Amino acid sequence: MKKISKNIIFYIITIVAATLSSCSDSLFEDGGQNDGANIRLAADIEQLSVMRVNDSGFCDGDMMGVYVVDYEGGKPGTLKPSGNRGDNVRYTFDESANKWTGAYDLYWKDKHTPIDVYGYYPFAAPESIDDYQFEVQKDQSKPSADGEMGGYEASDFLWGKVADVAPTTSVIRLPLSHRMSNARVTLVQGSGFTAEEWANTEKIVLVPNVARKASINLAEGTVSVAGDVENTATIPSRTGNEWRAIVVPQTVSAGTTLFSITIGGTPFKFSKPAAFEYKAGYMMNFSIKVDKQEVSGQYKLTLVSASISEWESDLVSHNATAKEYIVVNSTPGKLKDAIAAIGKDYEKVKNLKITGEINSEDFYFMRDHMPRLSALNLKEVRIKASCKPGEGEEGYDDQIPGSAFYYNATMSGSQSLNYLILPDHLRAIGGNAFYKCQYLTGSLIIPEGVTEIRRGAFHGCSGLNGTLTLPSTLKKLGNNWNDDSADEGTDYYGGVFQDCSNLTGNLVLPNNIELIRGYCFSGCSGFYGELRLPEKLKYMGRCAFQGCSGMTGSLSIPQGLSTIPVGAFNESGFNGTLMLHDGITNLGEASFSDCHFKGELRLPKNLTIISNYAFSNNDFSGELKLPSEVTNIGSNAFANNDRITGILNLPDGIESIGEDAFTGCKMLEGVIFPESMETIRQRAFNNCFGIG
Repeated sequence: MKKISKNIIFYIITIVAATLSSCSDSLFEDGGQNDGANIRLAADIEQLSVMRVNDSGFCDGDMMGVYVVDYEGGKPGTLKPSGNRGDNVRYTFDESANKWTGAYDLYWKDKHTPIDVYGYYPFAAPESIDDYQFEVQKDQSKPSADGEMGGYEASDFLWGKVADVAPTTSVIRLPLSHRMSNARVTLVQGSGFTAEEWANTEKIVLVPNVARKASINLAEGTVSVAGDVENTATIPSRTGNEWRAIVVPQTVSAGTTLFSITIGGTPFKFSKPAAFEYKAGYMMNFSIKVDKQEVSGQYKLTLVSASISEWESDLVSHNATAKEYIVVNSTPGKLKDAIAAIGKDYEKVKNLKITGEINSEDFYFMRDHMPRLSALNLKEVRIKASCKPGEGEEGYDDQIPGSAFYYNATMSGSQSLNYLILPDHLRAIGGNAFYKCQYLTGSLIIPEGVTEIRRGAFHGCSGLNGTLTLPSTLKKLGNNWNDDSADEGTDYYGGVFQDCSNLTGNLVLPNNIELIRGYCFSGCSGFYGELRLPEKLKYMGRCAFQGCSGMTGSLSIPQGLSTIPVGAFNESGFNGTLMLHDGITNLGEASFSDCHFKGELRLPKNLTIISNYAFSNNDFSGELKLPSEVTNIGSNAFANNDRITGILNLPDGIESIGEDAFTGCKMLEGVIFPESMETIRQRAFNNCFGIG
């Protein structure tokens, strides 16, 4: 095509009719209902099931209260006692169907309005949102009976929220977390007892000097003390030699008795010299050894350990159908022998908890020779290195080896595993460790301390249907390879969580993450809410978030990224603005295509090439200003952004405009072409009605 003289301006004559036509949309009537547009909910308890196999933590007949609040003018609505889209709707769990059913159906306002969902347990009739009065039970040893909750469970308050959920037909999963604190005392048999004598010795643990009345803010899930310290002690629930009590989060002053312990009729008091805080959502663990003096027969109590830990599931509450683990203590490479030593057939073991130490040989044994293994609890196990440092990826301890449970239809591999607890001391998860373990279900909790999850670790785990929790220590999602072509692979070198399409909830990326390899979250369509990229992010591979269609809100690219790779956010939802910093020099093909970004698009001033489909099929509006350094605009680069307005001033250095580059930009009012222009491909301004 011949060069076009500078300053030839084509102005729009009329586009009003076309604009109105393009902006039309079909909405539900406000407050109306639409067949098939009901809001579907489910819930999980965020805790560790360490003694039994139980996916959600709830049991048949459990009831939670749910509030649903519409956004207003693009901003979150205010939770009120009444007048919300859903007001304290009772949801009941059907264990056999694994389904929650509301007392009545809730419907979306329309196809566009997001919601916030609040849930709490146990169901009640709160009269206030910011001051819901709650009281933990004095006698928490009281068992459940005749459909009435036991004292312990009735004291345990759970709360959760999911924010900015766009209208969807998918189930919205509500993660409920423990908002009280938990006092756990374990009495350990010391010297001077026979096993029978220890079992028959009277043992009583009480929790004195705590307030039991609380005020709860249902909008925030915060719990505070609302009454005085009680004159009577709380009676914990007991399982074996372990006592647990639900405690309102509070601080007990220094030197005050924390536990009153009676051994064989002899009372003891346990206190700490410093003030002690019962922290919300955590277990306060105390292990106390009891010795019996040989001559006098008197007892001596010694604190063995004290710790704060994540909340572990209770055997006395939520009495769901549960199966106990077979517990095996192993040494590296000897898991098979350890199972045989307790008289079990490894080919028939379904629910396995391992303590002690294992290595890669034990993982491959489980993968290839335990065909019925369904639930695996590795919480307390340590993993020994299979090679020396520097000889391979697994040259240090506490790593799950590569391909640990890798499944391929043409080779051996586990297809039975559906429940997993990872080790507390884990540091890394190897490549393809759980590749296509499609029967893994529930939420996935990666423990604190993990710094790297390698390529394909959970690729194709489509059965995971809960939330994903990543640790604050995480730095790398994918291998730290220099070969960028590795990102092109979608099979053996697949993304870490690629095609985990049923993982749901907000995707929270820890701020220490520096690397996200290609296809990491590709196809994870169940995530919803705003995506916040880590400030320390330095590298992101191609198609990292491709197909994350449930994302909403705005997106800001961190300063450490100068290149946006091919397909990085293709078909990833969003309904807010896109913020690009001036340090970005390269936009890969289809990097932001088929999203729903709106508002003005401000392009980086150092940008030189706008690749094919880079911003196609979005909802950008306002005037588009191209950076002075741009030399090439690819095919379909801005196609179908029909709300972009104004006169398009092409910079002096631009050389080419690709096919359909601005096709469908109906509201453009004109174009200024520079003398440097050499090539305009066909249909570059097709259906730009103001240009003719």
